[in-house]
Amino acid sequence: MKKSLLLSLSLMASLSRAEDDGFYMSVGYQIGEAVQKVKNTGALQNLADRYDNLSNLLNQYNYLNSLVNLASTPSAITGAIDNLSSSAINLTSATTTSPAYQAVALALNAAVGMWQVIALFIGCGPGPTNNQSYQSFGNTPALNGTTTTCNQAYGTGPNGILSIDEYQKLNQAYQIIQTALNQHQGGGMPALNDTTKTGVVNIQQTNYKTTTQNNIIEHYYTENGKEIPTSYSGGSAFSPTIQLKYNNNAEYLLQQAATIMQVLITQNPHVQTSNGGKAWGLSSTPGNVVDIFGPSFNAINEMIKNAQTALAKTQQLNANENAQITQPNNFNPYTSKNKQFAQEMLNRAEAQAEILGLAKQVANNFHSIQGPIQGDLEECKAGSAGVITNNTWGSGCAFVKETLNSLEQHTAYYGNQVNQDRALAQTILNFKEALNTLGNDSKAINSGISNLPNAKSLQNMTHSTQNPNSPEGLLTYSLDTNKYNQLQTITQELGKNPFRRIGVIDYQNNNGAMNGIGVQVGYKQFFGKKRNWGLRYYGFFDYNHAYIKSNFFNSASDVWTYGVGMDALYNFINDKNTNFLGKNNKLSVGLFGGFALAGTSWLNSQQVNLTMMNGIYNA
Repeated sequence: MKKSLLLSLSLMASLSRAEDDGFYMSVGYQIGEAVQKVKNTGALQNLADRYDNLSNLLNQYNYLNSLVNLASTPSAITGAIDNLSSSAINLTSATTTSPAYQAVALALNAAVGMWQVIALFIGCGPGPTNNQSYQSFGNTPALNGTTTTCNQAYGTGPNGILSIDEYQKLNQAYQIIQTALNQHQGGGMPALNDTTKTGVVNIQQTNYKTTTQNNIIEHYYTENGKEIPTSYSGGSAFSPTIQLKYNNNAEYLLQQAATIMQVLITQNPHVQTSNGGKAWGLSSTPGNVVDIFGPSFNAINEMIKNAQTALAKTQQLNANENAQITQPNNFNPYTSKNKQFAQEMLNRAEAQAEILGLAKQVANNFHSIQGPIQGDLEECKAGSAGVITNNTWGSGCAFVKETLNSLEQHTAYYGNQVNQDRALAQTILNFKEALNTLGNDSKAINSGISNLPNAKSLQNMTHSTQNPNSPEGLLTYSLDTNKYNQLQTITQELGKNPFRRIGVIDYQNNNGAMNGIGVQVGYKQFFGKKRNWGLRYYGFFDYNHAYIKSNFFNSASDVWTYGVGMDALYNFINDKNTNFLGKNNKLSVGLFGGFALAGTSWLNSQQVNLTMMNGIYNA
């Protein structure tokens, strides 16, 4: 602690007049300021790191020891086998609780939702060279309606409009997915292992053609004396009945989602807004769909690819589930040689973990969609999935939020379970290695404890005993939970210290008041005709006390200062008669200067404001 007297005020009472020769004594009250400077030397970091490292090692030891105990418990192994079987059935046969199913659903919802968000500003038509026919399509996400008329005469292809053929391709894929997702029409997408269901989709389409009774009218505007066509109207209408049979399974529906994205990316039509993507909260630069929505398109394409891979893995998983895993009778991991069942457990656990990882990646892909577009995809004005109304335009209405929440929740649940089963299978297969690791960890733990300030209270945290089931002298390990919890508490408390890391706080200053008294005893004498100059010789003693309180460190200090000195005195007002402070008094005012030799002694006591056990450190 460093102390600085920034303010010194002494109120002195003298026992002799200034101009008299002789001994004198003065006593005064002193007030000042003390500064406490706590510097981070790295000692706390070193101490905390030792506890952290030991805590991590204990967590590793505790987890591995629990796996060893489970590997020695037949009922636990049977439970893990049952868990793998039930989670495989859930992945392939369930819907709302299957992360793989929800990943496929999220990819489908994102694709159709993306089209619904942008469709109202994507033009379509026969182009500038065909004024003989155009078409309209029903049950589509049109502006304030459900019918899209493809009658524009602008150029087709990149940075233009969608040709009627390309729009038909996109709309057919869109209608198939919408029908499948609609519970009242397609009955919803079946479980991933169900590949037998089919469905029928009705395509609402009206064709307009020039006839002798009704010609198609071309609309245009004039620029530099040239007529430029913009759209067509009129003609005779004909509405054919179009019904398509489709395979209502995840694989086929994902292909349709890929078709939607493929048409948008390859055709790359112009976004027909005056301010580009500003209508969606994106860049205001006008352009085509890839310019404005490229990051979202890439994310959705990755969602579809990962969902397709996850689906293929579930099909392999479904094929392997016919073979049951059987645990040998009287299995003992210390002595049994037949561990083929554990290898099969590991294979299935890793296969399921891969599927769950792909499902999680689909969710991560969704989170990389442009922020405002994510919000639009989650918005729904139509009421239910697969339903098109006058309010469908501009919103995804694919219930991606609900699907995403279900996916993330069930992926986390089954992921933890599968990882536990996989770790158990690996422990069974490498049982002796696991015991050796426990032995090495136990030695490292005991060595680490010996270097801690409270080593005595933590001794023998780990124990080992001879296992009667092991003919090879292998040991069984255990952990003293009370001592383990004690160490965890200390580690957590150390983590609260602001000096935990050098660089976060290099040093800390705290100020406090310092109060005390000063005593000076000496001899003075004056010279000259007017006796207005002189010398004094003295000894002095000061005592001061300071208390500084901060958020983490409190300190109290007692300071003693002592020494001798000599001053030269000069009075420029000397024995002047005055009535100040009474009648017939005399006043002398002057200056003095000199030198002193002094020493200082101090006693500091400091306290750490942290809830600590067993005196881990004293600051």
